[in-house]
Amino acid sequence: MMSLSQNNTLPIPGDESNAQSLSKQTTRCALLTGAGRSAIAVIALWGETADASLTRFFRCNRSRAMDVGQVRYGVWSGRSSDDPSPTDDSSTKPAATAGESIVVVPTAPQHYELHCHGGEAAIDRILDDLSSIGVARVAPHPLDGVPSAGRLSAEDAVDQRLIDEAGEVLTQCTTVKTAAIALDQVRGALCTWRQRSIQLLGDDARRAAEIAAQAQQIAAAGRIGHRLTRPFDVVLAGPPNVGKSSLINAMVGYDRSIIMDFAGTTRDVLDAETVFDGWPLRLRDTAGLHRSDDLIEKQGIDRALDAIATADLVAQVTEPGLQWDHQVLDALGRINASVPIVKVINKSDLSPLEQHDPPTDALATVATTGAGIGNLLQTMVQMLIDDLPPLGRPVPIHPRQWDWVTEIAKLGEQPEQMLACLQRGER
Repeated sequence: MMSLSQNNTLPIPGDESNAQSLSKQTTRCALLTGAGRSAIAVIALWGETADASLTRFFRCNRSRAMDVGQVRYGVWSGRSSDDPSPTDDSSTKPAATAGESIVVVPTAPQHYELHCHGGEAAIDRILDDLSSIGVARVAPHPLDGVPSAGRLSAEDAVDQRLIDEAGEVLTQCTTVKTAAIALDQVRGALCTWRQRSIQLLGDDARRAAEIAAQAQQIAAAGRIGHRLTRPFDVVLAGPPNVGKSSLINAMVGYDRSIIMDFAGTTRDVLDAETVFDGWPLRLRDTAGLHRSDDLIEKQGIDRALDAIATADLVAQVTEPGLQWDHQVLDALGRINASVPIVKVINKSDLSPLEQHDPPTDALATVATTGAGIGNLLQTMVQMLIDDLPPLGRPVPIHPRQWDWVTEIAKLGEQPEQMLACLQRGER
């Protein structure tokens, strides 16, 4: 079950303006876990009357007082359908309001976490019951519980917006490495650069060109920022029956693609996701590229060509002694020059590679044994992430941030417009 640190008082969810509008409602509740169904949901309850609000509905299985950090099991009795006031005997309630088993954890004085079944009905019931007695229901702030240097003041709405956007991205990251980059922005890396740039430009307008150059570098890092929540598309392309499907299976660790000893088994583009070195990858298995009169097979080849055209990286797969098919080469020749291509010679155990004069930059693999698979994945990640910014550096991880930084990079000869753009935090 999810739990906040016992040493930290639960931060007040919601932004400052929301807090001001609720100033007269001193007790609040918020769903801390994600929306939708799950195994367990966590609801926060805090404020001046949190103790009284909890005891209106919660029937603990032990009569002793709850101390901070102690876990208590019991039943959420809820309201009667006829009487808004809860009764002590839940057995007299209609079935619709029967007790819900929950776990309660006091995290600080007048601060509680309620752990309940993750179904929407159970969640809504608890929140509705609390709302019925005046507890204000608020949305949790994306940064609640995130270790940071501290929330910014409400007066600095621009920096707060940058941090809020970073917090939204952070909640969608699926690996520690991508979350670390997002967390740097939550801690204010982009905000710090903005503040320093405003100060530099205010002191000396001639620093505009320097700031524009920095903005250009930051915008370039946005390529990485864009990938924190979306995997890289890696397409395996090549002639039929060279082991593309076997390579996919070896890289993800299970049989995602059907494997046969004859050509044309793969007719559509099959996706399989994995993570290597902290980076999410979407591996795409495609139909073998060759001339074919089979209508269905030709459609599969067309889809393979479409996948190649939109790939972030293409693995050009062949086997020892097999010449590069002209259709493969033509398809690869139409790829954007910025898209990396890694040459792979699979089935390299069939005969010595040196007998076939392979490309010097080709990687040897044996999908059936796993030989060379780790090296292939490592090479792919290095080719995709060749300019990873050091931790602590500003990175635009939200589309609006990238547009803003890109605009600043264009204003190197217009210091007044640059200053205004920095101050407003948007284009």
